[in-house]
Amino acid sequence: MSCLLFQRILAIVGLGVIIGAADTWIRPTTLELTLKSPAAGQTPSPSNPATPSAPMSSGAIAASGSVPSAAENAGAPLDTMIDVVAAKKLFDDGVVFLDARITEEFRAGHVPQAFHLTSAMFNTPAADEAMKALDTAQPMVIYCGGGDCDASKNLAILLQGAGYKRIHIFEAGFPAWEKAGHPVEKESK
Repeated sequence: MSCLLFQRILAIVGLGVIIGAADTWIRPTTLELTLKSPAAGQTPSPSNPATPSAPMSSGAIAASGSVPSAAENAGAPLDTMIDVVAAKKLFDDGVVFLDARITEEFRAGHVPQAFHLTSAMFNTPAADEAMKALDTAQPMVIYCGGGDCDASKNLAILLQGAGYKRIHIFEAGFPAWEKAGHPVEKESK
């Protein structure tokens, strides 16, 4: 009798797995980064001349190249995609930086005082320190290795889902930061 019960349980579990897989195949879950759009009457200007289609927002960098400080921008939306100049300005203004690269890359060098937080670490005890320092109302800059690296965008999607609205993605990432001669911090082994 227990063998028959076990077979029925396995059949039910197997059917659930098949239904779940079919549902995922039919309606795949897609996450998407929500970019800020320009304020009414404002013309978007690219944050990087190489990417003229980058959307800008009402907190966009002015033609003069200045970025409002975190305090000045307390209620205004910020650019989603930024370049090395804007990243440095935000760093100087004390904005929190998040490094979305793998541990070995982070240890080899990162933006000073950046928190190491990857999408794989998200919602784990390892992310507690970074998450305690983050405020949904404050801006933050996320970076990875730049180029084809999507780690910063993936982390931004997760943070948006958790209610963070003021996210910058430093598109060129750490290699551009280092190439520009900006400060770098390394962890001792």
